[in-house]
Amino acid sequence: MGCLGLLAALAALAVAAVSWVFSSSLLDVDASLGPFGTEVERVEAREEADPPRDVVTFEANPGSGRPGVYGLDFSGGHAIAGAVAGRSADGVARAVSHIDGELDRGTRVAFAATVWESDPLHARGIPFSEISYDSQLGPMPAWRTEGRPRSGAGARTAVPARTWAIFVHGHNATRAAGLRILRPLDRAGLPTLLISYRNDPGAPPAEDGLLHLGATEWKDLDAAARYALEHGARKLVLVGSSMGGAIVSQFIHRSPRAARVSALILDAPVLDWKAVMDLQASERGLPEALATTTEWVVSARIDFDWDAFDQIARAEDFTMPILLFHGTEDTTVPISSSEEFAAELPRTVSFYRVPGAGHVEAWNVDPPLFDRRVRDFLERVPGGG
Repeated sequence: MGCLGLLAALAALAVAAVSWVFSSSLLDVDASLGPFGTEVERVEAREEADPPRDVVTFEANPGSGRPGVYGLDFSGGHAIAGAVAGRSADGVARAVSHIDGELDRGTRVAFAATVWESDPLHARGIPFSEISYDSQLGPMPAWRTEGRPRSGAGARTAVPARTWAIFVHGHNATRAAGLRILRPLDRAGLPTLLISYRNDPGAPPAEDGLLHLGATEWKDLDAAARYALEHGARKLVLVGSSMGGAIVSQFIHRSPRAARVSALILDAPVLDWKAVMDLQASERGLPEALATTTEWVVSARIDFDWDAFDQIARAEDFTMPILLFHGTEDTTVPISSSEEFAAELPRTVSFYRVPGAGHVEAWNVDPPLFDRRVRDFLERVPGGG
């Protein structure tokens, strides 16, 4: 082999190796936290506060300075970071509460969209049942809440709820991500399932141990929908976050129960995996061609049909009302996909661009506004409020 041939072979091997690593970032199950990219500069205790909280100053960066409420992950612990309380030469100060673990000067932390790590009762004061639903792979754990419809001055009604909500989390997340949207669903009187699906903690793994980007996970959502319909639901509101949006879309295209869906609520949904790949290649500083070679690798590893996940091209399948959120600072899933999808369905999609929100942070940047938009939307959905 000549020098040119050797160089070409080495280049091909390098492209294959990078494409494999890139594909693994999509397909590998990863429950790890972090990266812990922000350092704590100072911690001031405020024992007189109710509940007790600390004012923590973090080094200034885009994460620590983002508006809103976030989970705060660090090695061996978790807390909740409130709104920005001040900025100075030292950094960004925020009120921090519910500290579990040692949070001291020098601790490195990560700000997370998922705020709570507990359950509906401890996080949101909403009673729940730990249930499981039967799926193709075995029992899947889920939280079930009953919904607390209210009228007048907060009196409960006794009318059985016929519309249920099902929350579907995103890529390498957990059902705890749904605790943020749970309150407006509960107040609308919707019994709600916050589901797990294959490869989640406590759930059966996929046969190959890989994520399939919605191509197989939709079957677990279908099994959860069957559970809801067998336990009193007549209609369904599906709530999809990030990859959960891709799972919901496959349910709409493929499930025999799709006709029972009365509405969708989507937060930064994956509406076109190719667009996600292009954005991720750009964020990693990789040549555009590597997105294409990585698509080939993904197709080879999980037999993936990319065209089936182009919801802009398949928009005519979505005939139900849709509430759609997407943050303007999302560097994981392109907001352009949501903009194009909404433009295709101007009569059915209520689309909110959320200024300052990163990926799946529409609730985090302004919880009261997010909750009000969900509540108003559900009031317009038959049986949804």
